[in-house]
Amino acid sequence: MRRWMATPLLIAVVGLCCQEAPQAVAQKEDGPIQETFFTPDGVELRGLFHPTKDAKNVKDAPVVVFLYSPGPDRDMTKNDWGVLAKQLNKAGFHVFQFDWRGHGKNGTNIKDTENFWNNVYLNRGNNFNAQIKGGPPIKPLKNELNIAKDMKNLDRYLPAYLMDLAAVRLYLDIKNDKGDLNTSSIFIVGAGDTAALGMAWITAEWNRPSDMPNAGALGGAGGYDVVPQNLVGGIKAPAGADFAGCVWLTATKPPTFGEKTVKDWVTKAAPRLRENNPMLFLHAQNDNKGKVESELYYKGVLVAEPPKGSPLNKLEQTFLMPVKGAAQLQGVKLLGETETTANIMKFFDAIKKSRANLPWKSREFKSPYFVNLRYFGLTP
Repeated sequence: MRRWMATPLLIAVVGLCCQEAPQAVAQKEDGPIQETFFTPDGVELRGLFHPTKDAKNVKDAPVVVFLYSPGPDRDMTKNDWGVLAKQLNKAGFHVFQFDWRGHGKNGTNIKDTENFWNNVYLNRGNNFNAQIKGGPPIKPLKNELNIAKDMKNLDRYLPAYLMDLAAVRLYLDIKNDKGDLNTSSIFIVGAGDTAALGMAWITAEWNRPSDMPNAGALGGAGGYDVVPQNLVGGIKAPAGADFAGCVWLTATKPPTFGEKTVKDWVTKAAPRLRENNPMLFLHAQNDNKGKVESELYYKGVLVAEPPKGSPLNKLEQTFLMPVKGAAQLQGVKLLGETETTANIMKFFDAIKKSRANLPWKSREFKSPYFVNLRYFGLTP
């Protein structure tokens, strides 16, 4: 284990048929902007965009995405996310937070029921939606998903939330193209099980182009529809390189995400993730269980400190740290600790400075795209 502040930070820089621009809702002056956006399987999600006013150019400012761990009675407005958002805004970061499908105020959010219940990526051979009560063969098809009432097994359904994350990336890229932010540097702060979801998301992004391929690269396909999608000439600029840094608060691994599967993401599906996506794992000082689970990612998955004789390089930009004075607090509750916020700010600020010269570029994605969960070893 090693305190990152004492080490130089070395960064390797490297449905609905058409997604409309995010829809804004009236909000108080100087408050976060409420917006809605759509997933590839036709679910409407709600989010809050916290724009920074403390950046030389808001178009060039990076964005931080908050991920709370899915579960009954959880939503983006609880805990100390808002406090952290204000700190990040003052430091020149935009912030985006959202509610997962079936959470918060999403309510009647299945807007395209045929697509939701019949797409091949969550139904049929995959059967992710079989974890939801009240689906087919019931007619008419249900148009509402409430995590507290309708879920048979949350753990088995967890991989489906990658569709929400794909929608978040499209949302951010659309705002990028409008000049609202710069998706050349995306940061993440996640709690609990979102460490697994977040790593799966970044793995998928390493298998996706960072900007819309031209017609020739699509090889006759109508558009970019699924991750991964075979492209003529391959992927020249992978989207995974846009993820600047991640902080995981008591990283946990749900049963659905097998240890071998998670390790395969780094060794096979996205080998560039290990050295190109800096990560900070935080756990409470006296939380031995949280320490062990965080070490699974730090030591077992990323092999941040390889044993002698290993062909892997030591990761100078990825760290595992205890939060002093936090007793046995876990996950999002760590945000209530002053040291947690201080560590996040120092970690992100160092990375932001190292990426300050990364150019803004247009992304040009218009339509939601699925993630092929089976390709990444995920089954219900």
